[in-house]
Amino acid sequence: MVNGKPSGMLTGPNLVSCTDELSLQDFDDLTRCTQLATRSADLGYSRFLDSAQWMDEYVSTLNFLGWSVYGDSIFTRTRHWLGKTVAEFLVDGAQAMPDTRQGNAMIDTLDALKRDEPAQFSLDEQSLMGERFQVIPARYNSKGVIEMAVFNLELIANSKTSKFIYRDLEGHSAQIVQRRAYLKLDKEKFNSVKAVMEKKLREVTMTRFQLQKFRP
Repeated sequence: MVNGKPSGMLTGPNLVSCTDELSLQDFDDLTRCTQLATRSADLGYSRFLDSAQWMDEYVSTLNFLGWSVYGDSIFTRTRHWLGKTVAEFLVDGAQAMPDTRQGNAMIDTLDALKRDEPAQFSLDEQSLMGERFQVIPARYNSKGVIEMAVFNLELIANSKTSKFIYRDLEGHSAQIVQRRAYLKLDKEKFNSVKAVMEKKLREVTMTRFQLQKFRP
């Protein structure tokens, strides 16, 4: 049985997961901000050749839309050896976040993506089979403010493969290179630019795949 409330969303190179309590309106606003930031970054830079500049433009656009960076982790570049699948790496990362619900949200999102063949094909195409993609866990903090982490990821492996996110890469010297930024939404600033955002959204043709939870 498919639950009516989405556990996540895929648009362009962005895989978003959200905890249960995120409202449908906030989920939609988050999606639209993600699409506009992607379009703005793509107009200025190649996400594959100029990844650092691309992410800088991506975050700058989010900042204009009301998202402010917090913490000390923006653009930290780390390298991780993969034990098995990219999906397991993503779940482990979400489970290590301060809000333990984000691990379950990531599991739900990845399960939903695995059942959605067109979404998997789109992620393969948009990311060049993992060469560059983003994973974005989102939640409300204790004050009811939306927070998200943007993980900009590069999969380095001996060969590219379709459905890369679920392939067992153990023994193939696969690595993930990661940059990240933490952001939170100022609703007042967001509402002040909403008219501009609505106008710009008419120029966005990016497909959106809503990933639905599955419950037996």
